[in-house]
Amino acid sequence: MASRSSTGSVKNGNGLGPKTYIFTITTGTITTAAAIALATTDYGLTIVGVTDFDQATSYVAAQGANLHHTDGDGLESENGVALTVTFDQA
Repeated sequence: MASRSSTGSVKNGNGLGPKTYIFTITTGTITTAAAIALATTDYGLTIVGVTDFDQATSYVAAQGANLHHTDGDGLESENGVALTVTFDQA
């Protein structure tokens, strides 16, 4: 059973960095490891969480710019990667 320990309030993005992205990776198209490599080397993202690598679909939580270093596209422009949700605490 949950209990309340304070009278604090919750707001959008609570507990996350300034901007957090959740990506869906379709592993039949791109491996999770390859998507993570692209995210960190080409898109200015820091990986903060990953679901099971052995599933047909995995989810990657990332924070950072999400802008390709040459064309400005986001990681979701890669085949097999979809931007599922963005938490923006701004």
